[in-house]
Amino acid sequence: MRKKNSIKNSSEKGVTIIELLLSMTIFMIRIAAIYGVTRLATIQKNTVNSRTDQLRSARIALEYLRRDALNAGYGFHRTGGNIPDNAGNGIFGLVSDTDTQRDFMTSVIAGNEINTNAMKPTGKTDLVAFVSRDPSFNRANPLDTSTSGALIAYTGTAASGTSVNVTTAANGCANCNQYDLYLFESSSGTTQVMGMVSSKLSSSSIQLAIGAANDPLGLNQSATATGDAQSLLLATAGGGTIKRINIVSYSVTNEGVLVRKKYGNQTGKTAAEQIESRELVYGVSDFQVKYYMEDGTTIDDPSIANDGRANQIKMNNVVQIQISITLASDATDSQPKITTPVVIKEFISTKNLRYEAS
Repeated sequence: MRKKNSIKNSSEKGVTIIELLLSMTIFMIRIAAIYGVTRLATIQKNTVNSRTDQLRSARIALEYLRRDALNAGYGFHRTGGNIPDNAGNGIFGLVSDTDTQRDFMTSVIAGNEINTNAMKPTGKTDLVAFVSRDPSFNRANPLDTSTSGALIAYTGTAASGTSVNVTTAANGCANCNQYDLYLFESSSGTTQVMGMVSSKLSSSSIQLAIGAANDPLGLNQSATATGDAQSLLLATAGGGTIKRINIVSYSVTNEGVLVRKKYGNQTGKTAAEQIESRELVYGVSDFQVKYYMEDGTTIDDPSIANDGRANQIKMNNVVQIQISITLASDATDSQPKITTPVVIKEFISTKNLRYEAS
C-alpha cells in the first residue's frame, strides 16, 4: 500500500510576515481615512446643530423681548412712578446719579455699556428694562384673559413708625400679597409712587416697610425721614388707586448668557427670591440696544446713564427700539468651528407709550 506524500510541492508558498504587515498597514490607513471623514462629518453636524440651537433660542428670546417692549407703558403712568434716589440704578446695576432727588421709574429703562462679557474682548453690553401694569391681578375671574383686573381703591395712608400703612375700601386687598409691586396713583392725579408690599395686615390694609427683608428692591421709603428721603405716600393721604406692575429686564452675563429677569410679585417666595432669572441664549458675545426718539434721533441712552429725574423722563419719548444680539460659536471643543458671528436685529415699537400719552 502506497503512503500519501505529506511533503508539499515546493511551488506552493504561504504568506510572509512582510506581506501580512503590509496588508494590515493598508487596511489601517483605509480605516483611519474612513474614521477621519466620519468624524469630520460628525463635528460639522454638531457644529451646525449648535448654531441652529443658538438661532432658535435667540428667536425665542426676541419673542419675549417683543412682547415685553410692546407691553411697556400699558396701564402704567405716562410720566412714571416716583422711587427713592438711585433705587432703579441699584436694581438694574446702573451707574448712580449725582443728585439726591427722588428718581422716576419710566416704562422703558436704558443701561448703555454696563456689563462686561468674557466673549467680548472690548466694550460692554447693554441692558434694557420694561415696566407695565399686570392685567392678570385682581380679576374677578382669573381664567378670563380678555379683560384686565379691577383697580384697587385706597382711602388713606398713615405712618406706623418708619412704615406706611395703606387702607383700602372693604376687602380691597383681598388679593394682595407680600412682595407685590404696586403703583399708587393719587386721586388728585399729581402723585405716583411705586412701592413693594411688606406685609398684608388685613383684607383692607397693607404695609410698606423699609429694609431688605421687607423690601428687597429698595423701593419703599421711611415715614420718619425728611425731604426727598421721606415716603411720598404720606402726601397721598386723600386716597387714590393701586395697580400691580410688572418689571422685567434683559442683559448678558459675563459668561455670555442672555437672561430675562422678573422683579417682585413672587408670591410665596422669600425676599431673596424676588428676582427671578431665566437664561434664554448661550454664547452671546454682544447685546446692544438703540432708541429711536420722537424727534427722529437715534440714541444709545436717552436718559444718559439714568442720571436723575429730568434725564430719565426722556425715556418717555422713545417710539421704537432696535435690539441687536450677536452670537458667537458654541463649538469650543471641536474643529472646524463657525468663526463668523451672527448678528440678529429686531425693531420693536413702543406703541403703548403713545397710548398712555393720549
